[in-house]
Amino acid sequence: MALNTREIKGRLRSIKNTQKITHTMELVAAAKMRRAVTGAINSRTYSTLAWDLVQRLRQAVQFNDDDPRQFWFDQSTSITKQPHTTVLVFTSNRGLCGAFNNNVIKQTVKFLKTVPTEAVTIVCVGKKGAGTLSTLGYTVHQAYAKADSARNDESIQELAEYVYEEFTQQRTHRVVVAYTDYQSSISQTAVIRQLYPLTSQNTISQAVDNADAAKPKITPPTKHAVYKYEPSAEAVLEYIVPRIAEVQLYQALLESNASEHSARMLAMKSATDAAGDMSDELVLAFNRARQAAITKEIAEISAGSAALS
Repeated sequence: MALNTREIKGRLRSIKNTQKITHTMELVAAAKMRRAVTGAINSRTYSTLAWDLVQRLRQAVQFNDDDPRQFWFDQSTSITKQPHTTVLVFTSNRGLCGAFNNNVIKQTVKFLKTVPTEAVTIVCVGKKGAGTLSTLGYTVHQAYAKADSARNDESIQELAEYVYEEFTQQRTHRVVVAYTDYQSSISQTAVIRQLYPLTSQNTISQAVDNADAAKPKITPPTKHAVYKYEPSAEAVLEYIVPRIAEVQLYQALLESNASEHSARMLAMKSATDAAGDMSDELVLAFNRARQAAITKEIAEISAGSAALS
């Protein structure tokens, strides 16, 4: 029985050490989450307005069918070979964040199964996504390390320039983004949004259907609103289109970071609580084992004393 108590004490010591680590990680994730959530929420209005401006310009500009700028909004008429889609996947660099990565990967795989006849290029932002997709048999073209704390869009500029170049050179006909949309500290949703061609629906700037309250309320322009563009609507549109990817990808990065840190905080809190429950159970088992050992010793002493008397 003494050996059993030693084993319990060893396990108890190990669990308490683990609990200290998970609690510390929970506090660190909570601090990062607060900064990430603030950044994501503060930039939503700008991201939404930027996309609305593109749609407004699109209505103000009329392109001929043979105008090369028409493919910004519709490439269906210019596709003369096998359609090609570029998929950008935002995951984390590290684990211990619950189902955060798995949810994004599931959405990505589900999407890939809907385009079996298309050529696909997968670009990952975050090491976990690249590793998991490779394990599942998919070829990852490029993998970027995701910035845990993105203070500006410099961390996303290289990726934005890459997808814009691929799209304008018509090496890819569609660009979609898979990321996790932040709704609250306990609710995040993995979504896929289309980046190019520019459409009025299924864009990464649009709100999740059941999270309207968390998204900025943008009043759409009235049908009779007339805007003047300097030097022209075409010139403004040509200037904005290369930069829209930076804005939308940066917003996706901020949403993903806020979701990741929230998921990691909850995962570490659950681990800390579970360690506490295990610790309580082991303390109870230790007390029972010690009491049993004491009772046995008392019984042996009593038996020996009775035999001598």
